[in-house]
Amino acid sequence: MRRVGWLLVLAVLSLGVAASADCGCSQGVEPDCYVTFETNEHISFSAVFPLDYFTLHAITETPFVLGWTILAADGTVVRSVAFPDVVGWGTTFLWDLDDAAGQAVAPGFYQILVSTTAGALAADVRIVSCCTPCTSCWSCCVCSACPTAGGRCPTPCGEPYIALDVYETTHCCGLTFQFWIDIDNP
Repeated sequence: MRRVGWLLVLAVLSLGVAASADCGCSQGVEPDCYVTFETNEHISFSAVFPLDYFTLHAITETPFVLGWTILAADGTVVRSVAFPDVVGWGTTFLWDLDDAAGQAVAPGFYQILVSTTAGALAADVRIVSCCTPCTSCWSCCVCSACPTAGGRCPTPCGEPYIALDVYETTHCCGLTFQFWIDIDNP
């Protein structure tokens, strides 16, 4: 009877570890500073050059954006966009969390690089999936408890940075629920 108990405990722990890996909870080495997004959120980002950048560095030329690249944690290029003409630095760009082939990226750490005429800017993001279909109560518990640490990263005064935000949130797993209330007036 004790063996059955230990086997049951081992099975539950195995399911929990597998579920947390699927949710992007166990990531290994993580960057010092990152912003967390879920797999159903599209990321909007833009290069920001604050006024102090121009005054502290005595720069009078307006920087322009040349393109942007998404790198996986291992350094491989996931997606890259190069503009035929320069784009203003205040322009907002959108990453729908797809790779160059149009496939959704896996949960994990990624780096957004924005190439500008003043140099490259980088921001680290963590993608977590808490939209995975639940195979057991345990996997739901682990997914819903996925840590969302990271938050906004500090920017040194007078330095350019990448502003990150959620552009839109899509439905998890393609499921949509709509409710209507129809009230007839007599």
